[in-house]
Amino acid sequence: ADAVVVSGCHPGDCHYINGNYKARRRMKLIKEILPRFGIEKERIRLTWIGASDGHNLSETINELVEQVKALGPVETKTTIVI
Repeated sequence: ADAVVVSGCHPGDCHYINGNYKARRRMKLIKEILPRFGIEKERIRLTWIGASDGHNLSETINELVEQVKALGPVETKTTIVI
């Protein structure tokens, strides 16, 4: 995939209580790790979009698509371990 959107309920308003807080911490870590593999951190996005925010989801995805088109396809670094 050239990009990934991770979306969840707004913090404090989730059926799963703390899943969105865990996602936020994990996204911070993954954004630190991705550049080590030659992947721009702009290719992954975390959003808080509720079930009734379909228009917001559509806008978010369209924005990310335009951003990824400008970045081009993923070209990862190849590392040889001996």
